Amino acid sequence: MTFNFGTILLCILGLGLLTGIGLFIYSYLEASNLKIDEQDIDAVKDPDKKTGETVTIGFFSDSHGKFCHFKPERVYKEFIEKHCDLVLFGGDCCLHHHVEPTDLTMLREVSAALREKNIDLYAVYGNHDGKMQDEFYDEMGILLLKNTWREVQVRNARFALCGLHDSGRENRAWPTIPGEFSAYPGYRLLLVHNPDFIYSLPDFTGKTYLPFDFQLSGHLHGGQVHLPFTLEYKLLRYDRIALHENILGGMFTLRGLSGFISKGVGCGALPIRFRARPEIHILRFHF
Repeated sequence: MTFNFGTILLCILGLGLLTGIGLFIYSYLEASNLKIDEQDIDAVKDPDKKTGETVTIGFFSDSHGKFCHFKPERVYKEFIEKHCDLVLFGGDCCLHHHVEPTDLTMLREVSAALREKNIDLYAVYGNHDGKMQDEFYDEMGILLLKNTWREVQVRNARFALCGLHDSGRENRAWPTIPGEFSAYPGYRLLLVHNPDFIYSLPDFTGKTYLPFDFQLSGHLHGGQVHLPFTLEYKLLRYDRIALHENILGGMFTLRGLSGFISKGVGCGALPIRFRARPEIHILRFHF
């Protein structure tokens, strides 16, 4: 049997097409495979000052409405069953600055289910949320933190929670951390959508005074389609913490500051994920 060049080329193209279809199906299924991530965080380092209290915080981010493969029940059920004391949303309810009904469904239903259990849901704006309005969050019963902070008390534990606004990628103006929050005498938890916010601050390596104790962020999607050598950031987007530090999710310490980055639950641009499973988090802060 002999093969001419045309036959070989068709075979190669056919194999490439099948491979592409297979990868798309795999990536679509991976975007539907939600990970429940549980972490323990020492909020009080000094053993002599520990109270023995544990505050369980549910955390999720980047739902992106129509490109999220999960029903709200899948999300709020975990937060309720894991006995979360409060839940935080790290921004990007929308996609490309359009507010669709599906964008609001996730937050509305999660908020409603949590309110029935007397669990507060706090949120910040992400870079895709430019057309969202503060009133939307009020109507959904969500506590929006827009460059503001409040003291939170859970049983015998008391801490400060601050949320910062994301103005969007174009001409982004990084907000300033409220001075009263930084001066708070107890534990200070900062919620800000884009982890690159950390580069707007001085380098606190070796410093004894820090503007906050722990940062929670989303935005990166774990790369969403995570390619070798972090090529997705080198070719398609510029996020400093991913590009220069290869930090795409999970716990991190950088420039003397510590935090955690969620890979998010939804998808941006395409409804697929590759080597970057969607996730929600159960964070247990030990005081």
